[in-house]
Amino acid sequence: MPRPDLARLGVRHRRIPVLAIGRDVYLDTRLMLRKLEQIPATSSIRAPLGTGSGGGKASPEELALERLLDVLTVDTNVFLDSARLIPGDVPAMKDPKFGQDRMDFFGGPLIQRPPKKTTSAAAAGGPPTSPSTSAPSASPALLRAESLAELRHAAFLLETTLLADGRSWILNTPGPSVSDIEAIWPFHWLASMPGAFLDGSGSQEAALSPDQFPRLFAWIDRFNTTVRAARKGQPGLATKVDGVAAAQAVQTAAYFDAHAGAVSPVDPKDPVSRAAGLRAGQRVVLWPTDTGTSHKDVGKLARLSADEVVIEVAASDDAPSVLLHAPRHGFRVRPEETEGPRL
Repeated sequence: MPRPDLARLGVRHRRIPVLAIGRDVYLDTRLMLRKLEQIPATSSIRAPLGTGSGGGKASPEELALERLLDVLTVDTNVFLDSARLIPGDVPAMKDPKFGQDRMDFFGGPLIQRPPKKTTSAAAAGGPPTSPSTSAPSASPALLRAESLAELRHAAFLLETTLLADGRSWILNTPGPSVSDIEAIWPFHWLASMPGAFLDGSGSQEAALSPDQFPRLFAWIDRFNTTVRAARKGQPGLATKVDGVAAAQAVQTAAYFDAHAGAVSPVDPKDPVSRAAGLRAGQRVVLWPTDTGTSHKDVGKLARLSADEVVIEVAASDDAPSVLLHAPRHGFRVRPEETEGPRL
């Protein structure tokens, strides 16, 4: 759907949320969480969340688990299968414009329609053909059940491993850490939608329930309680502003990220940098590789490292620019083609 508030910053990125800290705008929640964790505890912005099991800095093993849980929920089928489980009676799902927007975002309908049956050559009087190797057709209910099976697989993994000993939080911390956020959000999100865990067969028995996964659902309840308490404990922490005011605040703020101190803004040993001949200040195109690929950002390359790509974008030639940050994983950056195709 159109994002006029982002367009005011010169950002074409399709997915939400985005994070602005000062004049730096961050894409993808995995990068946002890492940036938030880098803010010192003494900052007025927030206190760090991702502390380790001892209450201090997370260990390498704990950081590795955090990243692996990110892979489990985002880079496997869990993300798309969770999206496919949004109940059909949700008002947005009945809106044709929303449906078209989802097709643009995902590159096709969330629930694929069964393929049309074709008459075989033999039935039409022609020579017999070899058995088809295409997948058998499936009803929407079966497609939904298959997505539920994938989610149950992930739920079983958490129930029987990380939550198996009865701990309250993934890293056995006093409160939730980034690891909990990385792992819990698909289940937490769907649990808030009545009917999301029904398989569509007409049965009212949920495929995921507290009876089947008691530790998982107790974890969700603890998370909800903690979030409610945090909101109650800091009333008025968030201030709602309109898009115009938000854009102006970002464009007139100081830069947050320490990009100016980079020894080499573009890593000369990066394989993409070498193959494409990338250099700082060059106009490039940046976009995600999984969903929302039709919305590409164009700007000047400010930094390219093994973990992050940063480009400078603006809504127009005379508009203030901002720095747009994206993770390298799951995003592609290439030189803007201002001339004809190269041979």
